[in-house]
Amino acid sequence: METTSVDFDKEAYETLEVLADIAVMLHSSGTHNARIIRNIERIAKGLEYEVDLVLSFSGIVISINKENSEKKYTLSKTIKTKGINFETISEISILSWDVAENKISLKRIKIILKRIKRKIVYNHITLDSFLSLASAALCLLFEGDLLECLFAFTSTFIGFRILRFLKSKKYNIFFSVFLVTIVSVSLIHFLGTIFNIKVVEALAVSVLYLVPGVFLINSFIDYLENYIEAGSSKLVYSFLIISAIASGFFFSNFLFENYFFNIQLIDLSSFQNHIALTNNTHGIGLLTSKFILGGLTSLGFAILFNTPKRALWVVILLGGLGFMIKYYLNIECNFGQIFAVFCASCFVGLSGMYFAHRTHTPPLVFTIPAVINMIPGLLSYKFMVGMIKWTMKPNGVQQSVDDVIQTLSYGISAIFIVFALAFGVAISVIVFKNYSVKGKDLNRLIELYFQKKEPKI
Repeated sequence: METTSVDFDKEAYETLEVLADIAVMLHSSGTHNARIIRNIERIAKGLEYEVDLVLSFSGIVISINKENSEKKYTLSKTIKTKGINFETISEISILSWDVAENKISLKRIKIILKRIKRKIVYNHITLDSFLSLASAALCLLFEGDLLECLFAFTSTFIGFRILRFLKSKKYNIFFSVFLVTIVSVSLIHFLGTIFNIKVVEALAVSVLYLVPGVFLINSFIDYLENYIEAGSSKLVYSFLIISAIASGFFFSNFLFENYFFNIQLIDLSSFQNHIALTNNTHGIGLLTSKFILGGLTSLGFAILFNTPKRALWVVILLGGLGFMIKYYLNIECNFGQIFAVFCASCFVGLSGMYFAHRTHTPPLVFTIPAVINMIPGLLSYKFMVGMIKWTMKPNGVQQSVDDVIQTLSYGISAIFIVFALAFGVAISVIVFKNYSVKGKDLNRLIELYFQKKEPKI
């Protein structure tokens, strides 16, 4: 639906349409409200307009007027797609600075926007391969073995292709996530049954690419930036996606526990145990492996999020270092997992401020993929399995108190880890929100923020 003022001004209306188009592009690409508003205000100011922007989860209302003029032009647009495209966010950020500093024309802006819309960062083969490789690497980070790693790769590859097909046919997103979860989880259950091996870690990572981590982090940032309605909308949307994943897990487990026989073709349990015994890396070698696997996992998710190619090396570096710090604090120093995740994510978030101007990319574009490898997939899986066991208990059979406490502890720990991740990533956005990283380094930012103003005499 679109509405405009009665008095028609062609230039003003074209400007209004361009600004509305940019706002919709940013909103549909998975960024938080504060960044959308900053970019729109920067572009509007460069075009010598003042702007008012109201954002909701499903639409925008934007008004502009010439400076020192009371005549306003208003336009509303519906947002139909919800996705993640960090390339678009990065390119529009660069465009906004170009408009502000170089005063480029409206015609030139339209040409750039068309180029951004047409740009395909990664083809389907690259995306499918690297995302599947990320799941396999994450499986190894969760202490899975090579067999589980192979199953996770296969499940992710097939599940993601099905998800893309369902999206192309415009199926309901919640139904699509539910169906893909059933397929991915059932495939691993089936492979584990016919080869008689454990598949816990493979199951834990099989659908992590469906978890709306970007929306959860953006909702947290929106809350901290006082966009309560926007944060609540994204949080509810995320919980609905997670509910669809949990329902898919439940349905798949129900089918395999009640209607599928234990068909065993080849017994690979001894081979799996042998693999586990030979995996005895320690010390520097272990930390190095965590760095490599952490970076590889972050790389796969960065490609999923269409992160600009120029920033991929930063994603690999921060993803590897972040997970290595988390592992060292949690396992070697015996700190709690939540505290270790918080410290590691804070390191990633603050480091992002340094690398942002090096890659001409907003920090969140590479800090979010960098912390994905610390998502509490195994804890979430154990929580879901515990809840499924509750609901599948025969009538009259009571759940033991220890099982109840253990299941709840998994869920609570997973929630706090997600909060720790979100706050660590958001800390740089919140602490340094009044200062752009453009043309500055981290030392200068810290100096600007913390220096004491000299009293006037």
